[in-house]
Amino acid sequence: MKQHLRNFRRAAPLAARLVATIVAPLVGPIVAPTAICLAATFLPTLAAPALADPLATPARSSALAARSLMLALAPAGARLVAAGERGIVIVSDDGGATWRQAWVPVGVTLTAMHFTDSLHGVAVGHDGVLLASSDGGLSWDKRLDGNQINAMMLADAEQAAVRAHAAQAGARAGEAKAALAAVEQADNALQDMQEAVKSGPSRPLLAVWFKTRALGWAVGSYGQALRTRDGGAHWESIASRLPNPEGLHYNAIGHGADGALYLAGEGGKVYRSGDDGESWRVADSGYKGQLYGVVETAPGTLLAYGFGGHVLLSGDAGATWRELPRLGDKSLIGAAQDGGALLLAARDGTLYRSADQGRSFAAQAPARSLELAAIALHGHTVVLAGVGGVHLSTHLYSK
Repeated sequence: MKQHLRNFRRAAPLAARLVATIVAPLVGPIVAPTAICLAATFLPTLAAPALADPLATPARSSALAARSLMLALAPAGARLVAAGERGIVIVSDDGGATWRQAWVPVGVTLTAMHFTDSLHGVAVGHDGVLLASSDGGLSWDKRLDGNQINAMMLADAEQAAVRAHAAQAGARAGEAKAALAAVEQADNALQDMQEAVKSGPSRPLLAVWFKTRALGWAVGSYGQALRTRDGGAHWESIASRLPNPEGLHYNAIGHGADGALYLAGEGGKVYRSGDDGESWRVADSGYKGQLYGVVETAPGTLLAYGFGGHVLLSGDAGATWRELPRLGDKSLIGAAQDGGALLLAARDGTLYRSADQGRSFAAQAPARSLELAAIALHGHTVVLAGVGGVHLSTHLYSK
């Protein structure tokens, strides 16, 4: 029964991008979480040839690639790169006026991207796929998939269980209760990973970010957390280092000017590491829903945003949080910053602009209805991605 309940809980939202763009407009906020899991699962499968493995099948070339569902945006120097359904990646060298399709070795949906410079980038997506580019997004190589990630996380969970049992064996009388709880958590996490291995590469990665060319992280559903120290050539699981015994989803990665790393995710949790992911502390924001992003708006000041327009502010580097007035009732799916200005994008295309580090916002309605999944800035142009591809808006942004 306990395992069944854990599996049932995992029918929760997997990605803000899909909530924003596919299901929520059709079925509403109550049933969207479960429906979105089905949409996320079948997007790549329905488009692929019968019996083809999308992890081994290159993305199909299409004249309509630029109109596909796009879930991620990233600048690569002066170039714009967008990625989305069925492994489609498109690039633009003229500010988004025209696009061309990149070569991608997989046909699974891509959810997030990050470039460390004009040439080197990493993309992540469904089935635990992780891709790397060294030519500004024109072509990609597969570095990892869910099979390898499952193996890494299983080894991580096994080692964590060994440590927990050893600690219990050496615990003093006053430490016995805490040691027993740690053993139960470690054993449950190990059991979950054993089941995940049996299920195959079914769990999406949802965010990726690099601090330097060498040091980066990728996180995702069910507590997946990876780190690389060599630019993505090799990855390790750091899942057992995070205080997340329930295996809650990590939806986004944020970072601070002081080098701190933040994860925002399910259950209103925000996780912070001040040592590049070696150790973590978790703060309960007081909000129990999905958080889809966290940004630093000033040194020590953080803004977290998520489902249904919820916004939370912290003035002490994430130790405590207070909820601000909701920004409408649509999920907030992304943020972009330029100097002192902060933009939050809602899934319906509404932009919320703050000039006071996220303490207050002014709404800017779009010229037409949109279904969005990502936002970026290119000069003074707001670049928006979602249903129908990439959309450009110049009138919505002003200093």
